[in-house]
Amino acid sequence: MKYGEHYRLSTVAVAISLTLGLGLVGCSTTQDETDQAARAAAHEMVSKMSVDEKLNILVGPGYGNDGTNAKNSVKGTAGYINGVNNAEEGIDLPAVVLADGPAGVRLDATRKNDPNTYHATAFPIGVLLASSWDTNLAQTVAESIGQEARAYGVDFWLAPGMNIQRNPLNGRNFEYYSEDPFVTAKIAESITRGVQEEGIGVTIKHFIANNSETNRRTVNNIISPRALREIYLRGFEDTVETAQPWAIMSSYNKVNGTYTAQRYDLLTDVLRNEWGFNGLVMSDWFAGDNSVEMINAGNDSIQPGGVNMVTKEKQLQALQQGYKDGKLKDAEINLSTERIVTQMLKTPAAQNQPLTNHPNLSTNANVSRYAAEQGMILLKNHQQALPLQANQAVAMFGIAQQLTQKGGTGSGDVHPDHLVTITEGLSQQFKVDATLRNTYQTWFNTHRVEHTDQFGISKTYTCEEPTLTAAQYAQAAKTNDAAVVTLSRMAGEGSDRTVTKGDYLLTDDETALINNVSNAFHAVGKKVIVVLNIPGVIDTSWSERVDSILLAYMPGEEAGYAVANILSGKTNPSGKLTQTFPNHYNDVPSSQSFFGSDTNGDGEIDTNYYNEGIMVGYRYYTTENKPVAYPFGYGLSYTNFQYDNSQVTLNTLDKLGANGQVSLKTTIANTGKLTGKEVAEVYISAPQGKLVKPAIELKAFAKTTALQPGEKESLSFDIPAKWLASFDTKANQWIIEPGQYQAYIAPSSDITGIEPVKFTVKKTVVVAHTTPNALALPEGFEVDSTGGVELN
Repeated sequence: MKYGEHYRLSTVAVAISLTLGLGLVGCSTTQDETDQAARAAAHEMVSKMSVDEKLNILVGPGYGNDGTNAKNSVKGTAGYINGVNNAEEGIDLPAVVLADGPAGVRLDATRKNDPNTYHATAFPIGVLLASSWDTNLAQTVAESIGQEARAYGVDFWLAPGMNIQRNPLNGRNFEYYSEDPFVTAKIAESITRGVQEEGIGVTIKHFIANNSETNRRTVNNIISPRALREIYLRGFEDTVETAQPWAIMSSYNKVNGTYTAQRYDLLTDVLRNEWGFNGLVMSDWFAGDNSVEMINAGNDSIQPGGVNMVTKEKQLQALQQGYKDGKLKDAEINLSTERIVTQMLKTPAAQNQPLTNHPNLSTNANVSRYAAEQGMILLKNHQQALPLQANQAVAMFGIAQQLTQKGGTGSGDVHPDHLVTITEGLSQQFKVDATLRNTYQTWFNTHRVEHTDQFGISKTYTCEEPTLTAAQYAQAAKTNDAAVVTLSRMAGEGSDRTVTKGDYLLTDDETALINNVSNAFHAVGKKVIVVLNIPGVIDTSWSERVDSILLAYMPGEEAGYAVANILSGKTNPSGKLTQTFPNHYNDVPSSQSFFGSDTNGDGEIDTNYYNEGIMVGYRYYTTENKPVAYPFGYGLSYTNFQYDNSQVTLNTLDKLGANGQVSLKTTIANTGKLTGKEVAEVYISAPQGKLVKPAIELKAFAKTTALQPGEKESLSFDIPAKWLASFDTKANQWIIEPGQYQAYIAPSSDITGIEPVKFTVKKTVVVAHTTPNALALPEGFEVDSTGGVELN
């Protein structure tokens, strides 16, 4: 019996016992029936609670405090939802534990007066996991995370992060999956299923448009309804409809003038009434500025409780006063309390499941390493410089070989029991130049500077590059077979990146390092490989000076081993980009607007205008024929693949309308000499009707199994009507316009030379109706043909 299967049975048993104990009827084993039983039990339980007990559930206990009736005190987690212990009414509802993610379970590794340790596995960051384009792998990682959460007494995991990578400088892009909502949706759905099958509630976040960190608590994002629907909401919508997460977290920022946690149209009209969300909505920590408005809008849980950072409002007292004043009614209190309690009843805490505090860290370390390898992207491989042969002599350069970054800082950090540096990893498979290794090790030990992030969560280091002499470069080139240069960057919650040297741009020392290594090794006919240990996009204008580039992102605790396995060819790279690398930062469509505006003259950024509309990432570059350094969906392999017999196999859009779909297939052949996997991507070019469309949009993808040389595999793709539709703001409808559609089954968004297959839609298909005027722009703005916002 699988771990997840055991959970589902135990949940059903507990839900049934609750309902039977309350005089309700039900005996089933399906998840839907379990949810119904939990809702019925919650309704009965809440009916017996006092108003103060209910309000105490709606507001957390305050940061750093255990929840009311907490059976498990888990140190280092983000907070609790309060429980209730009322013996007179027969209520014993434990508080539930909320822990951060998304690269694993964040909790304190050590505890006062406790000799034990409580480490969790540091998995690859979100963008690296998504770069595998492997939904089964994502679910496997999620199952491991769910198992660790259960072992440590965690009930809700505050992840996955699903915000769109609108701009390369967003400080939390490393947590997010993609610039594309379809990739975001499919990876998030798998993560949600995997964690929740282990009995832990998932909290998808940040709903919505937390696309920058600068003044994130108060910034107002001005976004057209079309851009919101097609880009920023769409991944959330699909995940809600297909995976039903137990919870969703509203974001800090305002959208079109109102905090997301206080928008009834967002949290009730759209999320619940249009999409059918059945879980609870919780706020981001200290978000919003009016607790009563949050509950009335449909934001059920106010976290972490205590005092709001923006207004200094005491949140529980504010709800109590709102109730006395008649601004907060019993109906809203009961509704939000029942939503919360329904999910609480499904948690390990409510089922009194014992803690083991001993997750299988060794097994999960292997899962982490494998996932990292599957997501790493080979950006360049001139004249097959990679893979290196086992036991080749390798000269390692760059302080990042010691300063290996497993993940970003802030709430997305994890505290594992080990971190394999890139030096350590390569030393297991190659003859690493001992002199250089010792030089870098000594320099790092004596020159590193320790930092703690602004939240007191993450300890990181910085270190300047050591100065090497011309003789050292020459000697290394003479005595080694190849050079590996490692560059790293850090990013984290609470601040955005910058277009400066040492961040988006290389430092002068890094530029000199690449030049010096390349000159020395190329002079004697030897190859130079660069490993990028980074959170997101950086400038790659230096790429012509080196032979190979491996984008390793932040690979988690097994970083060094994963990098070594790719470089040695033990693992053939199969990762592909889920974000575009532009030629220059100024080519990014939001490059000028991302930094925001000070519209009230107080010297602080307070407004972001989403002027690019739906033309985010590759949608913009392909539509404008703008050259890029590395296109969305791109990634090399050590072998070669050929696409044959691409065709449309089914088109029921005219017959079935909103319930129809288009199906396609292709055959992938491994025409090279090594075993490898290939990701095939389906891009649709829609006719330009009354709605302007991007040149192409990703609508499906699939990954082959490991194909032997000469082996073929047929891949099928089903595209439902909803993913072919565009949003008509004036009609409040999702529509598929009539005309001829072209489908490109391609290895990346660069569809040059790809022959499309075609299908036709004869009449307009209305896929869905939406709430009139939901998420409307404030007065004084106009929208261009692509949903970009313009001031009147």
